[in-house]
Amino acid sequence: MDRNWPLTDLELLTALCSEQDDDLLYTEFVNRFHKEVKEECIRICNNRKLDPHVGQQVANEVFEKLRRYKSFKETHIKVSSPHKGILVYLFRIVRNLFTDWHNKEKKAQEPYVGRSYFDELTESLEPPEGVEMLLWKKETSMKILKSLNQKEMTVLITDLEHKKQQRYLPDEINDMLAEKLAVKKSSIRKIRERGIEKIKKAINEINQQ
Repeated sequence: MDRNWPLTDLELLTALCSEQDDDLLYTEFVNRFHKEVKEECIRICNNRKLDPHVGQQVANEVFEKLRRYKSFKETHIKVSSPHKGILVYLFRIVRNLFTDWHNKEKKAQEPYVGRSYFDELTESLEPPEGVEMLLWKKETSMKILKSLNQKEMTVLITDLEHKKQQRYLPDEINDMLAEKLAVKKSSIRKIRERGIEKIKKAINEINQQ
């Protein structure tokens, strides 16, 4: 597409946010603003004591996000200098991306507290209230565990520990279980399924008492 070059910064960004075939526009815009955006990202990393690689990643994502959503309008420029106004707009995206990064990191560091299949199996039980609760839990747990043989108990307890961390059993754990129980690796899944069915049956019997 023919254009009168060079475009001003404002003309370039306006065109970038209004065209679909924008490879040339995008490359030119990145060349003009990447250095200043990267410097702002590194400054934020230094202030927050973050790895500079985080800043480099955010700097790249700023332009990708701008290109993807094409949300800029000339009314976003609130200062007399278009170049400075565009930087203010880009720095706002920078701050939002750093906030997103921080929230993801915080969530990743939080211990996973979720529901395992055992929670789903036992949610139909109706425990008593008050001082009888602890005794009921002990008796119920013993009844359920007694329904399992040693292999089933070993596999299910190992599986539950990993489910707490929102993970499937990795291959090395399956290998360890197979060796410990003297069974084929392919048998671990069958043992697990058989154990779950026994737990279901035990729970149904408790509910019918």
